[in-house]
Amino acid sequence: MIRSDNGTQFTSKAFANACEELDMEHERIPPRTPNMNAHIEAFHRILEDECLSRHEFQSDVEAY
Repeated sequence: MIRSDNGTQFTSKAFANACEELDMEHERIPPRTPNMNAHIEAFHRILEDECLSRHEFQSDVEAY
């Protein structure tokens, strides 16, 4: 199972198809309730502050 907010990246058909292909259940939190997904929200904030905003990546591979 994967839990996410209702951001556009998680409501796309491509994401839904990937979940189906990987046999993953997708659970969405209610709108405007980031506290229900606090651990991942904190992780994304730390990732952005500590890595993504400090470096300029030339490709997806380099960022990975």
